[in-house]
Amino acid sequence: MPTVSTGSRARHAELLRDRGLRVTHARRLVLEGLSGTHHATVDQLAEYASRDDDAMTPSTIYRTLETLEAHGLVSHAHLGGDPKSYFLTGHVIHAHLVCRGCGSVQDMPRDVTDRLRADVSDAAGFDLDTGHLSVFGRCHDCVAQDLAI
Repeated sequence: MPTVSTGSRARHAELLRDRGLRVTHARRLVLEGLSGTHHATVDQLAEYASRDDDAMTPSTIYRTLETLEAHGLVSHAHLGGDPKSYFLTGHVIHAHLVCRGCGSVQDMPRDVTDRLRADVSDAAGFDLDTGHLSVFGRCHDCVAQDLAI
């Protein structure tokens, strides 16, 4: 998990205030925990937060994530397995490519996501929400490893 600078803390506080939210210790820790990672589960965030505050419980993390998600600061995806994976929404919402071989997660290239959204819209008149889209398959390395056998 990340080491957070004073400038990052100020940006997090500004993001919260811009959404009409108070800057709380839990919100600050969750945003810090997500800021240096691609995706994180509640357990990973709880582990990060416990370094600063051993009283921070997973239920506090869940409630904090729900609030941040409701205000558009955080989103989640289902990347296989049980726990949701959370990420900051400061960047363009993206789809995920999840390898069933090694478990790696990649962002789907934006042009591919845009074409998929357009194709689905043209074919079915459906506006696809790619922020929660996870596509499962095998990554380049796992396919190459299979071919080498």
